[in-house]
This record gives sequence, C-alpha cells and structure tokens, in this order.
Amino acid sequence: MNKFDFSIIRTLRKKRGITAEELARRANLTRATVAKIEGGDSNPTIETIEALSSVFQLTSSELIRLAEVVHCEMAITKTFAADGFKGHHIWFPSFEVYCIRADAGIRKESDPEFHENTAEICLVLSGEVKVTVRGQSHVLGPGMALRFKALYEHHFDVLQKAEFLLIHHNVV
Repeated sequence: MNKFDFSIIRTLRKKRGITAEELARRANLTRATVAKIEGGDSNPTIETIEALSSVFQLTSSELIRLAEVVHCEMAITKTFAADGFKGHHIWFPSFEVYCIRADAGIRKESDPEFHENTAEICLVLSGEVKVTVRGQSHVLGPGMALRFKALYEHHFDVLQKAEFLLIHHNVV
C-alpha cells in the first residue's frame, strides 16, 4: 500500500476553481503529468511537488502531509461521573473530547495532571457555563465557545443546567 496519495491535487485544484490545464501552466508542468498525479498513477518528484505546492501557496512539506494516506482511528470511549459532571470521554492519541452534562451550581477546578502542551475548547450546547481562565471570566451560552491553553489555571461554573463539550488538542 502506498504511503502517499497525490490525487489530493485534484481536490486542491477544484477547491481553488482552476482547471487542470491552468494548474499545469502555473506549475510549468505538462497536462499529462498533472493528469497522472491527479489519477493516482504517478508519484511526483520533489521538483514537481515544489512546483505544485507553490501554485497552492503551500510549502512542499504541507503538500506532502496532505498526501499522506491516513487510516481511520477508532476512539477509546468511556463514561464517567465525578464531581457533578456526567458524560463520555472520547480519546484519540492527540485529541480528546469530554461530552459533559451538569446541573446548575456545579463547579469544577482544572486538574494540571490532565493537561500538557494542549489547548482546550469549551463549546456550550445548552444551558450556561462560566469559564474562568487565569482570573478572567467568560459566560458562555448555547453555541458559544472559548479556546485557551489548558495549562492555564481555570475552572468551570455551571450557571444553568448545561450540556457542553471540552475538547483538548495538541498545540503545534
């Protein structure tokens, strides 16, 4: 199995609304070369990758990363109930989601043990949650979200019975 699928070039081209002929011209390639790459019938040279990436205003490494074949990952999912929070913890190696339900009046302090070089996003689905990060409070209602570095001291106060997501992802 190939580690790279450069047929992603077709998707990038269409997203930008250019024809294969225009892409070939801008990259100083033949139309046949573009067709082979988009059809998955050819692995481009580094020079071709450089030419194509410049058309899409990407670095060569960004284009290569987009072409990497990635397989689906199954999450590890566990239910939890602690400190007035109930829900599901969904975990991937570099990304995790807590789907939380909590009644009004519940406060949850951050636990530094669970945070590394990650960002945290709080997305409120229903109810009202006050998120305090480094002493600054933000009241979030349905559809509102806040992102911050997870290592910052923070806590959550549920103002109205709420459902919300806490999402942790690696900071790059």
